[in-house]
Amino acid sequence: MFTLLKSSWALFFGIAMIFLANGLQGTLIGVRASTEGYSPFIVGIIMTGYYAGFMLGAIIIPERIQKVGHVRVFASLASIASIAILLHTLHFSLISWFLMRFATGFCFVGMYCVAESWINDQSENESRGQALSIYMIISMGGNAIGQLFLNFADPNDTTLFMLVSILISMSLVPILITVGKQPDYSITEILSIRQLYKASPLGVVSSIAVGTAHGALWGVGSVYTLMSGLSVSQTSFFMFSFISGGAIFQYIIGYLSDIYDRRLVLTIVSFTASLLSVLALIFSADFNLLLIIAFIFGGLTVPLYSLAIAHTNDFLSKSEMIAASGGLLFVAGIGLTIGPIIAGLFMNFLGSNGFWIYLFIIHTLIGIYALYRISVRDSVPLNEQRSAVFVTSRSSPAIMELYPDAEDLSNEN
Repeated sequence: MFTLLKSSWALFFGIAMIFLANGLQGTLIGVRASTEGYSPFIVGIIMTGYYAGFMLGAIIIPERIQKVGHVRVFASLASIASIAILLHTLHFSLISWFLMRFATGFCFVGMYCVAESWINDQSENESRGQALSIYMIISMGGNAIGQLFLNFADPNDTTLFMLVSILISMSLVPILITVGKQPDYSITEILSIRQLYKASPLGVVSSIAVGTAHGALWGVGSVYTLMSGLSVSQTSFFMFSFISGGAIFQYIIGYLSDIYDRRLVLTIVSFTASLLSVLALIFSADFNLLLIIAFIFGGLTVPLYSLAIAHTNDFLSKSEMIAASGGLLFVAGIGLTIGPIIAGLFMNFLGSNGFWIYLFIIHTLIGIYALYRISVRDSVPLNEQRSAVFVTSRSSPAIMELYPDAEDLSNEN
């Protein structure tokens, strides 16, 4: 692992800066939009711009990387993202902020693609699992710590927007000054939704449902806290707790899904997350309890996407797995795009409680559908289940290239 860190320190440092920036700016914009007087529904529309751009970028940017090269693409996208966050401070409107979020999502998925594919190229097959672990620790840790940066200044000033721009710009420096051969980049075909659904209906339905839940958490989680009467500082700790829980529980739940029927684990996790949503409604007035609930809830909901991918992979050949992951990321992207809007509508009509009611409904539906699939399809024998992979619904299509068997997968194509 030390050798990998030494050879790829520039990339990992750049990635850390990117995720710190992304963690801060998502919550910052939700808070700022709320203090500007926008309703939860309008904030949801603004925040969904990021995921719309993310999906489009995932389709377009891989081709540009192949034609132009990693460094040029990364530098241009980082520059645009750095400018976009600053433009938020010049004009406050639904259209302009949506467009800036769209541009940000487009740029960030491209930077993720560059980083993930570059790390994959520098990793030997035996160290690819370590590379994936380091990458996910940095990404989740950066997103979590970025929430705490919200306490550095007043969100109504320009300081935090400037800080995000600085962090993005800092990600460029080590990558641009590091001498090294750029990796070859090949575009992986993505399985269609129809092909994915034929292979694993539960994987597809879970991916889009989990996307709608995570879109609400990332998009309007900060709106919920402000509507509940919490301060900006408390908002940052709420978001930090939920993300930290997801990072820590991911490995535990992934391990359990490798030794038990994965559908049963998915069902139990979904229903338990629903129960935590009810507890959040009951104990929302106690901030300390709310933090504990958010931590456990994040630990349950974040790994659900990894379970959906792992379950789908159980029904695919090795040569189809990377293509399938790209398709599932696209499916999850649909959910991420509509999630903030629907959750915003719930809060418009039901107040802050609408946030947890929405999450209760989504996770309950996932659990019910998983039970249905258990009743109509035989389970995969435990000795034939593939290992769960730690990925998030906000990863780029290139993330599965870091899967430990990725070299074997590419050789089969």
